[in-house]
Amino acid sequence: MGITQFPSESQLGPNGMVLQQTITSSGSVTIPSNISFVYAVLIGGGGGGSTGGSGISSNGGGSGAPGGFVTADFCVSTSSCIIGAGGVGAGNAGGNTIFGGLVAFGGNASAISFYGAAIGTAGAGSSSSTAGGIGGIGMVGGLGGLNQGTGGSSGPGGAGGVGLSGGGGGAAWGGAAGGAGGVGKGGPGGGGGGSASTGASGGASPNYSGGTNGGSTGGGGGAGYLAAGTNGASNHGGAGGLGGGGGGGGGGTSPFTGGTGGAGAILIYY
Repeated sequence: MGITQFPSESQLGPNGMVLQQTITSSGSVTIPSNISFVYAVLIGGGGGGSTGGSGISSNGGGSGAPGGFVTADFCVSTSSCIIGAGGVGAGNAGGNTIFGGLVAFGGNASAISFYGAAIGTAGAGSSSSTAGGIGGIGMVGGLGGLNQGTGGSSGPGGAGGVGLSGGGGGAAWGGAAGGAGGVGKGGPGGGGGGSASTGASGGASPNYSGGTNGGSTGGGGGAGYLAAGTNGASNHGGAGGLGGGGGGGGGGTSPFTGGTGGAGAILIYY
């Protein structure tokens, strides 16, 4: 059932509630019969990193993915839950996490603007030395801007925006690095952007670090709330860490798939 008890930890929720369960897989939830209401923190599955090889000369990097959304509130204790799966590469969204009438959406770049985070602007032109724009600040940080320059003097991708969950780093199609994944200030980090040259590191979460490029052109996975992101390898993007980390973008040299996002999680206090 993926349930781990943490009764000895001094992680306190509202009104002195203590973290009692950390759930990382869908299924049944066992809460004492005398507990009617709990405080729950839900984290959606991280988005999958975009696949590389999509540049003007078919060797550009893919963008990193945003971390899963975070929802926290009091709710009625229920006997089952759904944990959002991490999005598989190619930019697929993470799954939604559901418990006690609460929902935390999976990481999905297309939903970011609705939550107040602007998406970074791309470097101007097809051979720009200007970096892609930095993603905006919001509940989930905005996606870093893509740099479409393909020459050796082309600029890097834009960094993912900072938010409760971090935004994905922008890809770079030329000789510069992808954009770093955004930092999750209270939740998971975004995946690092891939590049035809050098992938970027994934963003950190409050307790864990994002993965590095692992010496490849793929971006590192964003840190999850419960585990670090993995490094890029063989030009693939790294996987997001457990607890909604965003997948890293694929690199610009074949093979170059994007990293899978980290699965979501639920933290229950009572």
